[in-house]
Amino acid sequence: MFKRDLDRAVIVALDHGMHGGPSSRFTDPEATLDGVLAGDPDGVLLGVPFIEQFREKLADVITIGTVDVLHSSTVPGESDGAEIHEQVFSAADADRAGADGIKVALVYGREAPETLANNISFTAKTAMRARERGLEAVVEPTLWGSRIEDTLDAEQLFHVNRIGFEMGATVLKSPYPGTAESFAPIVEAAPVPVLIAGGPATESDREALELVRGAMDAGGKGVIMGRNIWQRENVASMIRAIGDIVHDDAAVDVAMRHL
Repeated sequence: MFKRDLDRAVIVALDHGMHGGPSSRFTDPEATLDGVLAGDPDGVLLGVPFIEQFREKLADVITIGTVDVLHSSTVPGESDGAEIHEQVFSAADADRAGADGIKVALVYGREAPETLANNISFTAKTAMRARERGLEAVVEPTLWGSRIEDTLDAEQLFHVNRIGFEMGATVLKSPYPGTAESFAPIVEAAPVPVLIAGGPATESDREALELVRGAMDAGGKGVIMGRNIWQRENVASMIRAIGDIVHDDAAVDVAMRHL
């Protein structure tokens, strides 16, 4: 049904500029993309115009187009608690750009019920339209709202991932709650592949790889990670190390040989 298989995949998330503009080690979009592609990932997660701009470079990898944008302020580079979350691209836009799928965030814990209501509506509609076009519908259920005390609460992540499936996800991009034991129920209850998000860059390469190893031990199918890859000292080597764990079931010590 779908263009490519996401059952086991190392996807590098490069859509951060949509939400916050340039960031550390990601000021030059093309240079960062080139550094990522040098590590031979299975795919990349990008804004739809990013995919259009660099279509030729992306011919041999899975491309997932982010179709929504989140801002926490009306002032660039600042965060003051605003809840600005809108769909800005469609499944048709992503398809025309040559994407293999779309990604949309489903954010819980909002102060304003209407913000969540809008988010639920465009998540379900976009996922349906993606599936109709043979595109993967990646839904990222999160606890980013200001009402949530712990964004990695395993019980709440269990609930929101189930809701993400019910909204039409063919793949779930889930935060990792910290241990294989806490992540396993999320995976076991999901009828679709669950790949972990990376979150902020960890203190060390090993710590990042331990997250991946734990997720795979719990039945996860791979990663859709950003800062824990392109903010590392050796981007290509980190991608290869993660690939060893995801595709070859390597232990962390074995994967660390790349680093």
